[in-house]
Amino acid sequence: MTKKGDKTLTNQGMMQPEALETTPTLSLQQQLLLLAEQNPQLQQCAQALQSWLEAHLPGCHMTLAAARDDRLVPLWSSAPNRAPADTELLHCLQRHDHAVLLGQFEISALLSPVHRAPQYPLPKSWMGILLKQHGRLLGALGLQSRHDEHFDIEQLHWLERLTGSLAQGLEPILCPAPARRCTQQQDLQVLCAITRLSQSSAPLDQLYPEFHRLISKLIRNDHGHLALLNSPEPLSFPYRSSRPEPGSTPDPFDPALTESLLQQGKPMLLRAEQLRQLNAHCQRPERAPPCLCWLGAPLYHGDELLGAVVLQDHQDPNGYDETQLTILDNLAQLLANLIGTRRTQQRLAQDQQALETTVQERTAELEREIQERRRIELQLRHDTLHDDLTGLPNRAMIMQRLHQVLALKQRQSDFNYALLYLDLNRFKVINDSLGHLTGDQLLRQVAERLNACLRGSDTVARLGGDEFAILLEHLSCPTDALHTAQRIHAALLKPYYIDGEAIYSGAAIGVTLGAPEYNEPTGLLRDADVAMYRAKETSQGAPLLFDSSMRDAALHRMKLENELQRALEQQQFEVHYQPVWRLKTEQLVGFEALVRWRHPERGLLYPAEFIELMQETHQLHSLDRWVLGHACQQFNHWQKKYPRLQRTGLSVNLSADWFDRSDALDIIMQALKAAQLPPQSLLLEITERSLLHNLDQATEILNQLRRTGIRLMMDDFGTGYSSLSHLHRLPLDVVKIDRSFISRMESDPRAEAVIEAIFSLGRSLGLKVNAEGIDSPKQIEKLRTMGCHYGQGFLLGHPLPAEQVSDFLAGKQPHISPKSS
Repeated sequence: MTKKGDKTLTNQGMMQPEALETTPTLSLQQQLLLLAEQNPQLQQCAQALQSWLEAHLPGCHMTLAAARDDRLVPLWSSAPNRAPADTELLHCLQRHDHAVLLGQFEISALLSPVHRAPQYPLPKSWMGILLKQHGRLLGALGLQSRHDEHFDIEQLHWLERLTGSLAQGLEPILCPAPARRCTQQQDLQVLCAITRLSQSSAPLDQLYPEFHRLISKLIRNDHGHLALLNSPEPLSFPYRSSRPEPGSTPDPFDPALTESLLQQGKPMLLRAEQLRQLNAHCQRPERAPPCLCWLGAPLYHGDELLGAVVLQDHQDPNGYDETQLTILDNLAQLLANLIGTRRTQQRLAQDQQALETTVQERTAELEREIQERRRIELQLRHDTLHDDLTGLPNRAMIMQRLHQVLALKQRQSDFNYALLYLDLNRFKVINDSLGHLTGDQLLRQVAERLNACLRGSDTVARLGGDEFAILLEHLSCPTDALHTAQRIHAALLKPYYIDGEAIYSGAAIGVTLGAPEYNEPTGLLRDADVAMYRAKETSQGAPLLFDSSMRDAALHRMKLENELQRALEQQQFEVHYQPVWRLKTEQLVGFEALVRWRHPERGLLYPAEFIELMQETHQLHSLDRWVLGHACQQFNHWQKKYPRLQRTGLSVNLSADWFDRSDALDIIMQALKAAQLPPQSLLLEITERSLLHNLDQATEILNQLRRTGIRLMMDDFGTGYSSLSHLHRLPLDVVKIDRSFISRMESDPRAEAVIEAIFSLGRSLGLKVNAEGIDSPKQIEKLRTMGCHYGQGFLLGHPLPAEQVSDFLAGKQPHISPKSS
């Protein structure tokens, strides 16, 4: 006897041991249909099927049952005296609603006592399948083993794969003609219901589930969905029959096949083997439950492709054929007509609405244009005379008001008025450190406080930036103007709360009284501005009333600005050099280049008399460039003349203007190249304040300088705004302790504590420390004890003109009067 494990089905009915799991061909279905047409008697068909099965599963008996009133009734059996037992096993199969494989022990447990009698020997195993067509139960097929044979799970799967062929081939036998006519009548009723549904006026999202329910009566499916081509999205799925919850079983929905159907534009039928090949080709993971048969039809409305309708069978690999494909294609046409008609109606409604809207808009267009023109004229008039940020009057409007009060003063000598010129304190620092948005909010709050301090007849205007002008009219006496200015000054000293943070600013206020000699607004503004600058210079910062001496000071300042410009052009500046020592070994490590102004009338001037003004007038960058180039050339000359200076360096100070320029690195490298001085010999000194304006750009420039070999020093360390927060970000080599700490270290313990903290910070960051302003031996000893690396000061050497440095290097100390550097 041939073993069961060695047999599978082929087109000739022969068995091949390696093909047991191959999906069977349709030859069995075709043979059963032909046999049913030629000889529709149950006996002949059943015997033919029994013979065919026994050729593939030797030693088996077959029982064929039909569905009658929702019960399985055995029609034919090859097993003698086993019909009652088969009935109970078939009922068990129907209860499970899927294929069943039972062993002898399980069979014994299911059968009643009468069927377990000795005269009824139990089979070794029993298996059965349900025969369904289009979701309708036709009957069942049960097989029992004989002798010592046992069925296994592979044979059950083999029998399951025959389900579609057996059901379709045995339908004429299991379902008599009257029943088939009833089914056809039911199908006709379903088609009529679908036709009526396609004419419904209900919303589409309510019709889609009903369409699927009716289609499911004609074509059995486990999953169905509708895909539509929409703009702007390429593809949407307004209906899906199954949407698993997150964390539950995987979703059988697969949009890739739907997209392929839309690309081809014609109905598609895919069976299990084709689906497996597609999944393997696209490297898609297996889904659960797996799709064994796939059916899809495009939705065409005229020549327009609207989308597609798709059905999936997860139970029968041959669940669909060309007949179901044709049915689905026809039903898809009804659905496409409904969707296309709705879209056409929607477009018509939109066009109608658009036309009505256009008519209404054109009807109101003239009125809107007139209103808009009036609004624009008013807005232009307002914008011309008001500030966009604060809403206050601007310079143009305050000038108009000043012309009016000047004319009124000419007519009425007892008319008293005053002009206040106001400039905020620390506004640039706030703007640079906290951002322009914070600065804008500060200006708005200042405007609100100014309005709250004034009368209705007064005018406050924003001139630009952080400058404001206030015109006070109809004053009872001149002192009222100063009282008002003091009230404003007190109001602006209070903190401003922006984004939950308290910000302090204050203001400097200059006051000019409306004297008869003023004929032009510019004179009033000029003198009030002068008084404001004098108020800014005072320590109290209280408002100041203008007098003629202030104008003289302003004229002197203007004269000094002109002289400085001429000094730059005529190179009236010179560089002095102060020695820098290594405190531990008392060895010379370099010189700091310090600028002096050789004034043609006033003699030698120190930086304190002109540096601040040059910073304000943006002349300092030009002076820095000259000092850098001149000092590099001089130091290169000394290095060639005194070879021991090859191990020393030159310190040059850089102002804040260098970090606002993108060509800073190029200028410095050009100066070194022109002087033929190596980058390692140059040490650039920067202050903390010079970095605050644009810290990110300054950091980038310093990194570029550091990569060239130039060393960097933080000057005046400890006097800036954010030493610790910025120091670790900068590529520094040395920090220089400000002279204000060194001068107080012997008398002020807190100054000494600050110095020790700076040394500790320098050690943790790997930085050298330089102390400037050393004036006593005790300071040197204390600094050595703390571990200070370098030092400079009058005790160690005064700044020397270039021509005296040679004598200094030769050991001759010239007499220099002790003045501040």
